[in-house]
Amino acid sequence: MRYTMHKFIMGLSMIGLLAFTACEIDTVVDPNNPSLGGVTSDASPVAMQGLVTGLEARHRGYVENAGELFGVLGREAYAFFGSDPRFIADWLGLEVDDTYPDFFASAGTYVNPYLAVKQANVMIEAANNSSQLSNEDVFGYTGFAKTIKGYQLLWPLMQQYENGIRVDVEEPLNPGPTLSYDDALAAIRDILDEGFTDLDKAGGTFNFTLSSGFAGFDSPDGMKQINRAIAARVALYQEDYPGALTALQGSFMDLSAATAEAMNVGPSHPYGESPDVNNPLFYNIDAPSSTVLCVHPSMLEDALPGDLRVANKFAERVNNPISDQGLVDAGTGQPIIGQYQDARWASNTSSVPMMRNEELILIYAEAQARQGGDAVSAINTIRNTWGVGNYTGATDTESLIDEIVFQRRYSLWLEGHRWVDARRLGRLDEVDNREGGVVFTQISRRVSEISWDEG
Repeated sequence: MRYTMHKFIMGLSMIGLLAFTACEIDTVVDPNNPSLGGVTSDASPVAMQGLVTGLEARHRGYVENAGELFGVLGREAYAFFGSDPRFIADWLGLEVDDTYPDFFASAGTYVNPYLAVKQANVMIEAANNSSQLSNEDVFGYTGFAKTIKGYQLLWPLMQQYENGIRVDVEEPLNPGPTLSYDDALAAIRDILDEGFTDLDKAGGTFNFTLSSGFAGFDSPDGMKQINRAIAARVALYQEDYPGALTALQGSFMDLSAATAEAMNVGPSHPYGESPDVNNPLFYNIDAPSSTVLCVHPSMLEDALPGDLRVANKFAERVNNPISDQGLVDAGTGQPIIGQYQDARWASNTSSVPMMRNEELILIYAEAQARQGGDAVSAINTIRNTWGVGNYTGATDTESLIDEIVFQRRYSLWLEGHRWVDARRLGRLDEVDNREGGVVFTQISRRVSEISWDEG
């Protein structure tokens, strides 16, 4: 129906245009807003650089929602946002708002990633249609774009889960089918593999410049390491543990890491002052405000003594605890207070990681545990880095998975993993639900998608 209406409107526009053909109006070209056709027909290296920079900007769009929404769904945090009580009521499943058909404030991990995917698709088309680029240059652009595209598609899939997502969106008015969770993962992995193949043909250097977020990875070989890191995450979700280990071999994983700095190695999203945007997860420590991302109490209660991750990531709100948003412990009937907040960022221009070596080590540990390999060494690398000593528990598979999931909970806090981990491992019932709400399995399918399928 909407497509028919679109054609009808276009028809009216053409009638209006024909009515004025007697007048000659010079075409006005806005240099700040070049046409899509102008970019994709025979793009210059300068135009291609603009597409690369735009893709990096779009690439950051998921960060806030992945940390905040996914963090609340997995009971890692409370979004005490005084601007709207639904950040508490809806995200914790305390209320169901039937008048709001799309899940409240979930576009950041759905719409924003698809904007990045669109940008990547434009860049791929522009590179392939340009006569001003060498073959190696073209493969550099397409390999980079496909790597980012594969990463971005994971975010809507993780929120939609069994609803599935569209992966083929090259034609906005004629998108591909909605794929199941498993089929979407397979398609994303194919995109990453295509990107890796392209990067392998891209020569020794890129014909474009990347931001500081890709420092150390701003070459085809460096981008291949990022590509394989993402592929390892996808393989883990597919329960393809040999595939995960193979991908990790080509990634930037460093199993000898023994410091916080070594754990944090990986690509990131840089932020800056205006005209750039600020780090969306930064909140001033203990500032008098009703808008703060606070730590879920279970994170403090379940932590191991002396865990440096707690000291590094959580800051106590000594003077300004959040207690005025009506959140109540269903078991005790007592108000839940936001006593600690996110303290990971030094300022509003701090970079936010895209992927880190610490995640790769934990993927390695889980893949090894599933296959009877040496997971303990990798677990101990994580534990000793953060001051909690060697693992001394049982070494059967389930015990090792318990330990790895626990370490992922603290190592990857608010990076978009806890809710996904609990779901993929069948442990949503283990998520602390003291609020008495709903621990969601997935986010409701967006109305726009349902309407499209219904025609």
